[in-house]
Amino acid sequence: MTKQGFFTRLFKRLCLLIGIVIFASTLAACKEQQEPDPENIVERTSKKILTGTIYETEVYYFKSNLPGPKVVIVGGIHGDEIAGWMLADALVERKDFKGEIMIIPRANILATQLEQRYPGSTNNGMYNNVKYTDLNREFPGKADGTVTERIAYAIVEVVTEFSPTYLIDLHESKRSYSDPSPLLGDEIIYGNKKGAMLALEMVEDFNDTLDPSDTPFITDANPPEGSFNHYFGKTYDAITFTFETNRQLGLAKRMKQQNDLLNIFFQKIWN
Repeated sequence: MTKQGFFTRLFKRLCLLIGIVIFASTLAACKEQQEPDPENIVERTSKKILTGTIYETEVYYFKSNLPGPKVVIVGGIHGDEIAGWMLADALVERKDFKGEIMIIPRANILATQLEQRYPGSTNNGMYNNVKYTDLNREFPGKADGTVTERIAYAIVEVVTEFSPTYLIDLHESKRSYSDPSPLLGDEIIYGNKKGAMLALEMVEDFNDTLDPSDTPFITDANPPEGSFNHYFGKTYDAITFTFETNRQLGLAKRMKQQNDLLNIFFQKIWN
């Protein structure tokens, strides 16, 4: 092995170790969100969608004996937005949910494995001789469409069957809205006017927790057409949100921000 190869492998192992530590600490935080409530009995079940394909992914269901609305949380629609799907992975270990919750941690599982926006996104959409497109521009998808359209369709089917009141899509942006070349980072995007006030309340509460040097979050009412948020907000008429953290921040901080936003959301809908 060359010296360069040795250091490359060492660097990758260090990155993996750091990722494991971050994941473990976030998992512990998710397990200890609140004081255990002996009256809250939460049943967890799961099933797979897109079975028998390389896109097969797990869907988790949580049902509490305590009242609460139906909520869907999705991570991993974009595989390079790591904080979202790593947090969603950790969320399936929470034991304090109320009402009914559905979590799809890695909606676009191949993209998460490759850590790419979508498979082949760095190669004109080609990966292993298959053409892919941006999953978050293909909703509601088609049962007999392209590979990406079929993935979108399977997600829409399982979410629609659950019939949620609220949907949250965990995302990240390369830059903040406050950057000289602005993107969508540091935002909550709501899908229709039904979610506008709740989005504003979440942002206000979240901004109160930030350090003075942190960029305050804002709300945005324009989910991209074909996105998960746009479809369910405009067509299904659910209350939908996209949480967009800023990838210029460290991974641990981005995961904490998304987790804090979720906790604020849960406090508001469970009280």
